Amino acid sequence: LGTSLASINGVNNAILVEGEPIGQVMFFGPGAGAGATASAVSSDILNLVSQLISLPESKIENSKYKIPNLDPLLASFHQQYCQLAPSEELITRFYARFLTKDQPGVIGKLGTCFGKCGVSLESVVQTGFQEKLAEIVVVTHDVTEGNFHKALDQIRNLEAVDSIPSLLRVL
Repeated sequence: LGTSLASINGVNNAILVEGEPIGQVMFFGPGAGAGATASAVSSDILNLVSQLISLPESKIENSKYKIPNLDPLLASFHQQYCQLAPSEELITRFYARFLTKDQPGVIGKLGTCFGKCGVSLESVVQTGFQEKLAEIVVVTHDVTEGNFHKALDQIRNLEAVDSIPSLLRVL
């Protein structure tokens, strides 16, 4: 897991799916840059237009806003009855990539910060170097987002940590 996702860099994004009987499958491709952005924006605009012209407008009960009757396969409108949970309560795994000074004890300091905040680590891999900085990739076990971000606040204050270029939720 750490090795597969750790190999993604530059403008590429990736999603790792695990299931029976296929095991782990990774999908990746460009996620930024002119071509990828134009494709995503065009797709969003065409999806919106298809929704707006699908049926005439109707008023939603107890709403001051008019919205079109939408094809349920294309879109949903949940603002009337859904409430988002605070993100700090979300329980998930995380992927983080750190650029640090290449010196003894850095991985230990990262582990200590995570441990103090109740974050259990699934894998820690030093994948190589970028411009004389060590590249360290961490994947956590399930943890609350709040605890993960508390650990990151401590890690950002470590002298050995130059930057945290990638943070991803692992679904």
